[in-house]
Amino acid sequence: MKTINFQFQILKLFILFVSVLLTGNGILFADEPSPTRATTANKKNVLFFHIDDLRPELGCYGKTYIQSPNIDALATQGVLFKRAYCQQALCAPSRISMMSGMYPDTTGICDLWTPITKVMPDAMTMPRYFKQRGYETFSFGKVYHHTRDDKKSWTKLSPKKTIKYANKDTLDGIKQRTEDGKKRGVDINTLRTLGKGPAFEIADVDDEAYPDGQTAYEAIESLRGVKDKLFFMCVGFAKPHLPFAAPKKYWDLYQRDDFDVPDRALPEGSPSLAFTKWGELRNYMGMPDSGHLSDDQTRELKHGYAACVSFADAQVGKVLAELDRLGLRESTIIVLWGDHGYKLGDYGAWCKHTNLELDTHIPFMVSAPGFAKGEQTDSLVEMVDVFPTLAKITGGDVPESCDGKSLEEVLAKPDTKIRDFAISQYPRGKTTGYSLRNARWRYTEWINSTSGNVVARELFDHQSLSLAKRNLADDPQHASLIAELSKQLNTTDRIIALAIEKP
Repeated sequence: MKTINFQFQILKLFILFVSVLLTGNGILFADEPSPTRATTANKKNVLFFHIDDLRPELGCYGKTYIQSPNIDALATQGVLFKRAYCQQALCAPSRISMMSGMYPDTTGICDLWTPITKVMPDAMTMPRYFKQRGYETFSFGKVYHHTRDDKKSWTKLSPKKTIKYANKDTLDGIKQRTEDGKKRGVDINTLRTLGKGPAFEIADVDDEAYPDGQTAYEAIESLRGVKDKLFFMCVGFAKPHLPFAAPKKYWDLYQRDDFDVPDRALPEGSPSLAFTKWGELRNYMGMPDSGHLSDDQTRELKHGYAACVSFADAQVGKVLAELDRLGLRESTIIVLWGDHGYKLGDYGAWCKHTNLELDTHIPFMVSAPGFAKGEQTDSLVEMVDVFPTLAKITGGDVPESCDGKSLEEVLAKPDTKIRDFAISQYPRGKTTGYSLRNARWRYTEWINSTSGNVVARELFDHQSLSLAKRNLADDPQHASLIAELSKQLNTTDRIIALAIEKP
């Protein structure tokens, strides 16, 4: 027995010696291989930018009134998707859906309050997937809506930042109003509103005075520390989410009179289910409890939104500049997305929370070594497609749990089509609206979850990609089209069967 053990030890030493010669990396057969460049020469890093409430109105999307030079430059280095759609126009379910590759009906998460680890603790998410493959996984800023969601999947998870304002006068005012409210015994909802402060802020401060500037700094520091290892790094910027607070230099990029006041008319014949009262904005100081914003308020907030987009763009630029400085661009796949769209006074409405084109159409681009550069594609894609795509182009297998499709073929040949339509959804109590978007039409059915009955329909013509002005669902001329679109919508894997409550 002693002879066998001695021979076994000699064999182990021989294997260790050979592994050092072949890899220069030491222990080849460790339980968790070190993900260094020596052992993963053909694998790629992933740098993933998450941007909150970002409309596809950037220079690279042909909207020159927005100054977004860094995102525009990234678009020239990869493939820009002109027809990308989120699964639900709300932060938490949209981000969970994208990070898991599963539809909201699969996860069961359609609200702001439920983290994925609460209902699916063993779900295969992107950070978990890449961590299991030996990647260092990082989360900075707003990635999931709940900052500590999926926390075991991250090698490093930055603490949540709650700073929304930088001006001392703003902060002092919020503190005083909150204290006064407590003395008056106001209800908790009113107290939360008092704590929100104004809807915008112009502060003569450095970028790092706000969370997004701090997030960029953290990402840069971590890139320096992980440059010799494989990494999956998510960098989430909160702007241009409300409040529209950004350093003064970004406000100075624009003139207030450059912003117009959109037409406030709702599309003719639209069901009330199609819109919201945009309470998210009304909770901020100075906003009306009902009715429209004034023209001055509209221009003021549009100016603030643009400033915040440019602020977020600058942070993207800082991180990408460091990636280049470290010589990592050619070994890194870069993804940038907005979690959903946004209304800026369009239809007289604000924020998201609908199935409308404005809320579900998002910016999305992928720059991947070995794939197309400087290309744009009209291929319809959903955000559940991101996980399968990154799995495939990093040399891995797509998890069986993923509902989406890999975009690998589109990245190689941007004129490739993988979908005939994209699906989005939004709940209104016991009624859920499911929206189908093809190359021209947006068709929506509002389905009662108890009976399965369709209680309202919408049909909008987006041939010119302009705002729809009329709901055509009741137009007899479109009856056959509606029948065809309804059939397509209801033959998808999750519609109707998942919408109806089980007995």
